[in-house]
Amino acid sequence: MAEVIGTYFVVFAGCGSVAVNKIYGSVTFPGVCVTWGLIVMVMIYSLRRISGAHFNPAVTITLAIFRRFSYKEVNFLLL
Repeated sequence: MAEVIGTYFVVFAGCGSVAVNKIYGSVTFPGVCVTWGLIVMVMIYSLRRISGAHFNPAVTITLAIFRRFSYKEVNFLLL
């Protein structure tokens, strides 16, 4: 669940900043870059203890398949 929340906020904030820049032109390219970097940093600091700070379900599934991540910690709804 932490991966879903983290991925949602990363995509929402990052793509939102791109959309605001496209519509209003007030964010600029460096602002979009800073937004993506800051939201990734915030999600890592807030969810690192829960999900190991990776927000891609493909990473979790791959780590579980190659036995680098316990199946107990994987949400079986993803598999």
